[in-house]
Amino acid sequence: MKKIIAALALALSLAVGTAPALAAEGAARPANPVDQFTGTVWMQTSHDNKAAFLFGIDTAITVEYFVNSRAAEKAAKEGKAPSSNLSRFEKGWMTAMKDTDRNQVIEKIDAWYAAHPDKQDIPVMNVIWFSLIKPALAASK
Repeated sequence: MKKIIAALALALSLAVGTAPALAAEGAARPANPVDQFTGTVWMQTSHDNKAAFLFGIDTAITVEYFVNSRAAEKAAKEGKAPSSNLSRFEKGWMTAMKDTDRNQVIEKIDAWYAAHPDKQDIPVMNVIWFSLIKPALAASK
């Protein structure tokens, strides 16, 4: 499911204008499209397109959350134990972004890449996972 969400977010991002930045990167592109959206691309992307990228992730996770909620309700009505099919990423996103707006997320990602100029080849989704979501999950325990 993570891959679907990330691919959807990347597709949205590319659709709104980051394709020129990808082309400008110059290096051979990784096979996984999510890995193509690196710090180099992120830092060349407009604020509005960064917000659109994050909106795509928010939207996909919101859809998954409501689908999961409906499945849990149905299971409860049928006397079955409700189960969650939300991924760790989806649960982590909801935890990490609960009290954070998109501008704050953009600022955090921008700050991470600014603090690590030698790591511009790291995909944005890795930065989101390791610097935003994992710490939020650890703090919530």
